[in-house]
Amino acid sequence: MRSPWLLHTLLTILLVITAAITVASRMWMLDAHRELETQSRKRLQFLDQEQALRVEWVARTDLNTIERRAKKDLGMRPMRPDQWREAPE
Repeated sequence: MRSPWLLHTLLTILLVITAAITVASRMWMLDAHRELETQSRKRLQFLDQEQALRVEWVARTDLNTIERRAKKDLGMRPMRPDQWREAPE
């Protein structure tokens, strides 16, 4: 018959290995969760930037806004009919 201290030693080693695997897996899970949160935060920031750029693009391509800015800020006026010339053929 084997001595009881050998059985106790094997059970202790098994318990320590199980605890180490449990702690390691939880640490890996926490690291993965942190990385997921970081990536989610970055994605939301990119979506906000994309939305801002879309709004700016719409504002810049609005013909009324462009014409108003040309008249007000740049002092531009429509061409007179005599300034029009035909394109060369």
